[in-house]
Amino acid sequence: MTDDQVRQLVTRLKGRSQTDAFEAAKAIWDDSDNRLERPLILVLMEGRRPFNRTAAAYAMQMLTTPRTIVALERVVKNKSEHPRVRGQAAESLAHYHREKSHDVLLRGLADPSKDVRFWCAYALGEMAEKRALPALKLLVTKDTRVIKGFHSVGKEAADMIKCIADNAAHRRKNGCVFCIRG
Repeated sequence: MTDDQVRQLVTRLKGRSQTDAFEAAKAIWDDSDNRLERPLILVLMEGRRPFNRTAAAYAMQMLTTPRTIVALERVVKNKSEHPRVRGQAAESLAHYHREKSHDVLLRGLADPSKDVRFWCAYALGEMAEKRALPALKLLVTKDTRVIKGFHSVGKEAADMIKCIADNAAHRRKNGCVFCIRG
């Protein structure tokens, strides 16, 4: 990827069109150049619109540097950030994260936002995080809030309990197999 291509992608990611922002994020998936680290973090933290920040969080699933992971964790914890952005940050952490990410996501299971709870449940299930089981079981019985385009937080929690049971042995090996040390 050339410097000009990097600039063009970042311009589209920061633009006024949600479609362009997510198309740029998908292009980053195809070529996740590490020169995008700083611009993606800046858009995630300072982008004008929630959809710009959400697209940056989505793209960061493929740019797995220690700095991007820390930035995603900060967004999940930031209760003043839009729930959609925080939820996407939690989902992105499911794929690559560090050991401290597990604790951030565990706290997110009790978040006031249904979006954050849903995506933290998803991420912890994908991580096969057994410490999440008590909180997930509580969500199954108490959380009927539905995420548009998906299902209830409780249903997601139930699915992730099954995922943890089915995948714990496979996913764990000296800690999480997807954890980036640091």
